[in-house]
Amino acid sequence: MSDPINIRALMPGTQITLTDGAVAEIVSNPADGVWVFARYLDSPRDPALVGQEEMIFAQDVVAAAPPK
Repeated sequence: MSDPINIRALMPGTQITLTDGAVAEIVSNPADGVWVFARYLDSPRDPALVGQEEMIFAQDVVAAAPPK
């Protein structure tokens, strides 16, 4: 089991992996511990999401990589 992700600490530019295998980049984080706003970079389930910005629920984030 992986360590929990502190969603409040994720900065814009952080790449996140979601439960469905999608990858997104955080564009804004209200630091409420519930949501982040992110732009999809890859979405195997729905390629039409790529480039779209969406609110992402914290429980859907399974991994995070620091901004480059």
